[in-house]
This record gives sequence, C-alpha cells and structure tokens, in this order.
Amino acid sequence: MATVQIQRPVHYPESDGKPMAETPEHLEAMLYLIDALQRYFAARDDVYVAGNQFLYWVEGNPSQRVAPDVYVAFGVPKRPWRATWKVWEIGKAPDVIIELTSRSTAGEDLDRKYRLYQRLGVQEYILIDVRREYLIEPVILHRLVGGTYQQMPTEHPSDHEWRVHSELLGLEVVVRAEDGGYQVRLFDPVRGRTIPTGMELQAEAMEAHRKAEEEASVRAQLEARLRALEEELARRKNEGETHT
Repeated sequence: MATVQIQRPVHYPESDGKPMAETPEHLEAMLYLIDALQRYFAARDDVYVAGNQFLYWVEGNPSQRVAPDVYVAFGVPKRPWRATWKVWEIGKAPDVIIELTSRSTAGEDLDRKYRLYQRLGVQEYILIDVRREYLIEPVILHRLVGGTYQQMPTEHPSDHEWRVHSELLGLEVVVRAEDGGYQVRLFDPVRGRTIPTGMELQAEAMEAHRKAEEEASVRAQLEARLRALEEELARRKNEGETHT
C-alpha cells in the first residue's frame, strides 16, 4: 500500500504574545508615527502604513521573521489590511522602516536588521533612540545607495533638537528634548508645520469650533444691533411723518 504524504499548510504567526512596545516612550512614539503617517498619506490609495507586525521573507520558513516598529510601502494597495507582511506575496519589502531602538535591542537593530533590510531592498532605514540610551544622535537615517546603506547627515539645529530628512516620505523625522524626555514628531516642510498628534488635532478642532461659535455670537449681536437701529430709525421716521 502506497504511503500518502499530506502537506500541511505552513502557519505564519501573527503575534508572539510579547508586549507591543518596550517602554511607554517607545509605545507613544510608535503609535504617533503610525497614526501621523496614515493621516499624511490618507489621500493616497497606493501607500500602506503599518507597524508592530511580523515581516516574513522566506516562504515556508516562519522562523525567519522580524517585527518592524513602523513601516511604509509605496505602490501597495491600502486595503485590505494585512495581519503580516509576506515579501513573496506582496512582491517587495517595505520602502521605509523605522525602528525605535534601545540599548537592549541595539545588537539586533544595528546588526541583523541592518543587514537584513539592506538585503531586502528597504530604501530607508531610520533608527530612533527615543530614550537616547546609546546612540550619539537620537535619530539616524540610512539610505540605500547602490545596494549598500549610507548614513545620511543628522541635522542638529539646536541643543535640544535633531532631525533627518526622508526623501521617500517627504518629511523630516524630528526628535526634541522636552520635559526631561524626548519627543518624536514628523515635520512637513511643504506645509511648514509639524504633523500633530491625535489629541493635538482634537484640541485644534475644539479650538476652531470655539472660535467659530464666538464669531457666530458676535455676528448675531451685531445683526441684532443693526435691526434695533433700523427699527429705531423707522420709528422716528414714522413719528416725524405723524407730526407733520
């Protein structure tokens, strides 16, 4: 009797059960970057933004995986959402990867991931030391040039600010020393403004609504005064005609 070989489908886990981020600072920066980039590219259906998901690059070998904190891929449909990123299915690796690095992940981020992302063709690899634990400059950008990463200059416009320019994103990644810690933000040079957080955006909307209500109230008061003046003029005119 012949032995029948049954090939079971390969399982690619979507989670390893570990915490979403190493520290509150890492979590805050990661959530901001994903949300800000999704809003920035909201009008484009060919830009996929995600993070904290497994990236697989060897079909049939789920042990070969990494989990980029934030990534952006151009030329990839925004929908459907993907639980994992499989290079052989999508046809490419992400174009930009941002890792929120720390002393405990330094070896992985500067060695294995560096060599892997370079080999997979990730065009820009950005490292952010959100606690400034070990990097001399808290934000570093590596750009793929001729198949090899080259470190781009980090601008240091002041003692409390560092920034790099991402050509692919069209944005500057900014790290500022603030309130005893470090704040990560994205700056849009075209609009000349920092992309706000969700809470800042909500506060701006509330402030705009408050101003609109104030303007409406002032306008209503002016209109009421104008009507009162018109009525007073009409009354005086009628009185004058009556006396004559």
